[in-house]
Amino acid sequence: MIAALFLFTFFPQLLSPIQNVVKQPTESITPLSFSDAISKVSPSIVNIRTYKPDPKRTNTNATAQLGMGSGIIISPQGYIVTNYHVISGVEEIAIELVDGRRTIAKVIGFDAETDLAVLKISMDNLPALTLNSNVEVKVGDITLVIGHPFGVGQSVTMGVVSATGRIALGISAYEDYIQTDAAVNLGNSGGALINSRGDLIGISSVYFTFGTKTGISFAIPISLAMDVIEQIIFNGKVVRGWIGFNGGPIGGTDEFGNSAYMIEGTTRDGPAYLAGLKRGDIILTVNNLKVSSVGELHKMMAESKVGEKISFQINRNDEILDLEVIVQERPRPE
Repeated sequence: MIAALFLFTFFPQLLSPIQNVVKQPTESITPLSFSDAISKVSPSIVNIRTYKPDPKRTNTNATAQLGMGSGIIISPQGYIVTNYHVISGVEEIAIELVDGRRTIAKVIGFDAETDLAVLKISMDNLPALTLNSNVEVKVGDITLVIGHPFGVGQSVTMGVVSATGRIALGISAYEDYIQTDAAVNLGNSGGALINSRGDLIGISSVYFTFGTKTGISFAIPISLAMDVIEQIIFNGKVVRGWIGFNGGPIGGTDEFGNSAYMIEGTTRDGPAYLAGLKRGDIILTVNNLKVSSVGELHKMMAESKVGEKISFQINRNDEILDLEVIVQERPRPE
């Protein structure tokens, strides 16, 4: 009894543990939100309205056909990146900023093979978005699409990265798409695909729909877009290396995961033709490296520089040959 009285007098908390728990202040729980990431990027995303004459009418006062899309301000000097298909064949490009300012843009250049274009506007105090080609993108990352769908105003949709490095989709000549399930609709093209930290990871480009089902859309990764953007701004066009052959995989892959690739044809007087590559040649190595996939081979060719020498080891009718190709500038498609 004396011991109990002693504890009650000097250490009352030992005898009332439940009461003490109740009296402890509870921590506030902050709801999950991406508002900081969105507010970081949204001022840089512009609404694009395009106009071109209605081909069914001949008089000059005919109503113009209207198009819509989005763009990203990438420098204080007024450069804007968007999709080429947003501005292709139009006569006038109107830009509207989130703060309500409006102006007309001019085309600096475009690259139809990656579906990218660079525009320019003249305005002060432009909210430019910083680009970083080294942002890591992994399957499962949160994605946020910011753009101007259906002309209703700037909107945000959310999803995850469904896949990276998507190729052979038949969308453009050079493909390395980020696939996401975030909703991308008419008017979103050219807008931003960002992660949960507000880093730009891609440029929204294409969406697929199958009946009433949605959830497959593609974005051009910023790592691919930056090289194209820089070349357009500084050169007015994109200069690519060109080998001048076409072909395809044969027989799957070997036990090491390497693809076999057969040349099906060469462009007359092109680099491959002049180096002696022929139809039926099987490529074994490029610059002494085995080709792990056909996609990798295409990427190596696209990234080659004009004037660079590329060594090919080929199998021609069971004879191993070493040939050297001098890269030329890729002819610009019509």
